[in-house]
Amino acid sequence: MTFVVPDQFNRNAKNVQALGAAADTGLSLIQYLCERIGAAELRDLDVLDFGCGTRFADTIINRDVAVKSYVGIDVFKPMIDFLSASVSDPRLSFFHLNAWNPTYNNEGVPMTPATELPIGDRDFDVACMFSVITHQLPADAHSIFSVLRAHVRPNGWLFFSACLEDGDFGYRERTPERPTELSIYTPTLMKSLLQRAGWRVVSVEPPNPKGLPILDSILCLPD
Repeated sequence: MTFVVPDQFNRNAKNVQALGAAADTGLSLIQYLCERIGAAELRDLDVLDFGCGTRFADTIINRDVAVKSYVGIDVFKPMIDFLSASVSDPRLSFFHLNAWNPTYNNEGVPMTPATELPIGDRDFDVACMFSVITHQLPADAHSIFSVLRAHVRPNGWLFFSACLEDGDFGYRERTPERPTELSIYTPTLMKSLLQRAGWRVVSVEPPNPKGLPILDSILCLPD
């Protein structure tokens, strides 16, 4: 049976939706993730997707993607409730985190490096974030990096997208009156935030590789 995501839970940007079915763009992004970490597929890997949305659940189910386990965490509770109720694949599970964000959850609780995720002490081979750090203030980005570090195995990976721009400004907002609509970082500040959280940058690739809907992408290993 095909897994159908209601329109209100497809939260990808309109220009991304215009590229085609979410399951297809999701498949391309999963393949790119595998390429970056040097894996043929996710069959033997436990994956934590922070700020998951519905795209990868759609992809894994409807495009028959091999994965050992997939855990999605998101601040949008109605969507997480839908996923938890509608996805019967035992490899997939979903959890709500009431984390504050000016754009996506302004009634939540601000994260700190000590924030506990609702997954106990589970750890993973890969933690990924797509279009998450693009919407974070620096303190919140550092908290997220720190929290994820506690759940990634010593030989695991962190892979995420961000909006990077050279300069000496550190961090700025594309639209200052709408903070976190698009948060822009210099590579120097991003590297510093990651290092303080226990990560080492392995590689950075520019936006839209192979026409994929992804901004600058950063691959890290535990430091």
